[in-house]
Amino acid sequence: MNERTPAQIPQEMLDVTNPDYRRQAIEAGPHAGQLWIAEEQDRTEFLMIVDIDECDPRIAHIIPMSNAPIEQTSDGLVIETTPLGMPMVAWPSLAIPIPIRVLDVPLGDFEPTVVQAIAHNEPDLDQRVHRAENPDDFLTAYAQASARARLFQHWWTIGKHLPPLHQEAAITFGVSDERKAYAQALKDVLGLSAVQRNAIMNHGMRLTASQAKKMEKAGFASTPPQAQEAIPDEYLIAAEQPRWHQALDDMDLDGNDVRLELARTAAFDLAARTSGHDAAAVNGAFLKAIESMKHGQ
Repeated sequence: MNERTPAQIPQEMLDVTNPDYRRQAIEAGPHAGQLWIAEEQDRTEFLMIVDIDECDPRIAHIIPMSNAPIEQTSDGLVIETTPLGMPMVAWPSLAIPIPIRVLDVPLGDFEPTVVQAIAHNEPDLDQRVHRAENPDDFLTAYAQASARARLFQHWWTIGKHLPPLHQEAAITFGVSDERKAYAQALKDVLGLSAVQRNAIMNHGMRLTASQAKKMEKAGFASTPPQAQEAIPDEYLIAAEQPRWHQALDDMDLDGNDVRLELARTAAFDLAARTSGHDAAAVNGAFLKAIESMKHGQ
């Protein structure tokens, strides 16, 4: 009488769930051909990254996937060889760009020809990929696919409202011109020194009643135009990386975008330093910013 062999966890799955692999993959950041679990507010989905957006590296172009072949529908693909060592289903028709901030768990890389077959919805490109079929309970499967599509659409919407990049370039031609004109008026209309102008423009020093009247007569307000905030792209991009996902996931800042606050806090901390702006310093500034945000300081 033959004894039943206990089910074994595929070696591939053991490899990609190894803590060392996860740490290294998180630090390296997402790239094309990777399998990830995305998570937001306890909602999770598998996906394959097709590529990272060329214009905005905070956005990944992805294809939704599932590790349950029973969920397959005829508009999908079944992939026999995956980084998990088990069959998965992909839906190229649901390809969509989403923010990398929702990426949570890296799970290894697909082989290049498999990536191409999935990305182009062409199973003939790799023999380990074939067309999916509708299951017996296809109504349930399509309901699950619709729910999956809605979640990815929600994530797409989040990506559409990320803080704009190239803020510094925009400011060069925006509010800074108004502030420059106001500072010049402080000199020409009121005859203030550079020290006095700096105090009014940047440190909250108020005009006297007579000074305010003179400025208003010259066509200026009694207070300077507000300085527009400019966060460098490198901080906005770094703040979106999956490495901060778990640290920020449960953080609540009264509805404010915690990623934007992280970028702002780290940029402010580093700007205050007279030296040390290399990669290690930037990373340290982000770690310090997270601790500060956790304690509400």
